[in-house]
Amino acid sequence: MDNREMSLNKLVVGLGAFEDLWGPALRESGLKFERVDNVQEALKANADFLILDARRDHLRKEIESLKLNVNAPMLSLISAGLDRKALKDLKEQGSIGCVVDSTPPEEVALRIQWMLKDAKERSSGELRSSKRVWFQQKVQYKIFDQSHFAWSTTLSETGMFLRTGLSFPLYSLMHLSFSIPGDPQVFECDGVIVRQEVDHEPRGLGIMFQNLQGESIERLESFLEVYV
Repeated sequence: MDNREMSLNKLVVGLGAFEDLWGPALRESGLKFERVDNVQEALKANADFLILDARRDHLRKEIESLKLNVNAPMLSLISAGLDRKALKDLKEQGSIGCVVDSTPPEEVALRIQWMLKDAKERSSGELRSSKRVWFQQKVQYKIFDQSHFAWSTTLSETGMFLRTGLSFPLYSLMHLSFSIPGDPQVFECDGVIVRQEVDHEPRGLGIMFQNLQGESIERLESFLEVYV
């Protein structure tokens, strides 16, 4: 069963400005989507998944209350440039993760589908412990003297997964450049392809980081500690 089949009849409730931003793409992916304007409507909706517009101060203050009263994963919509402390505050209040408002709708739909799958596996005890976290950022990578762009799906202290239809030989080297939420500087490092996923979604490349130095390791760990 693929993610689209698993997502049928799952209700995603968006608290804030989401209809024009992501609504059509979420429905196209097989999810039900309903936009609400206030916490009371969100509580009545019986959602399987919540997205909250954390760019709005009055809604951001309601995260903890929602978490206590709604048994559903909650994702926060944020603006680029939010600092690390603010990210950590959102997590401590009950948000399972954050997504930047410039993220393409189809990437958001993919993330929600997989987060619903993860929630089901956690409840059944199937999910193995892992230090990987969801990490949706546009990544520039240079391989064989050509530059390409792809959206990442996950990040760990040892590597990341890039969602792309392109294929390269295993163990090919590349140079990566991407932004880390809460970090003002672009992160750059080398990587090697250790896995290619061509038969199942998400399709793409599993990258292992190479030759990370102290400062780079600290920057990764500083972000990961917010979510792991």
